[in-house]
Amino acid sequence: MLTSTATMERSIRDDEGVFRVETVVRPDGHNTLRASGELDMSTRAEFVYSLDRLAATSDRVSVDLSEVSFMYSGVANAIIDATYVHPGKIAVLAPARSVRMVLEVLGAGDLLVDTFRS
Repeated sequence: MLTSTATMERSIRDDEGVFRVETVVRPDGHNTLRASGELDMSTRAEFVYSLDRLAATSDRVSVDLSEVSFMYSGVANAIIDATYVHPGKIAVLAPARSVRMVLEVLGAGDLLVDTFRS
């Protein structure tokens, strides 16, 4: 059986460093949005746009935040909002303690998974 994966990566450089968002599209519809760097006010719009676009065309989306060093609460709220717009589709992979804490404080700890629920 032949399978393929398409990947698209975008980077933004600001005074604080590099933010990168990568979308991984798989033929089974279980796609991944992978971010790295800082998810702050300056990168929020790019991240939210990428998440919404991927969730609109996917069966399931894993949001991999394992390489995120900082997450602004506005980004966390945007992830939470996306789960209402796309119910049952989004799970967050966020082993970094700081990212987990932001989501848990906002009451979204149930979005955190070690692997995506099948």
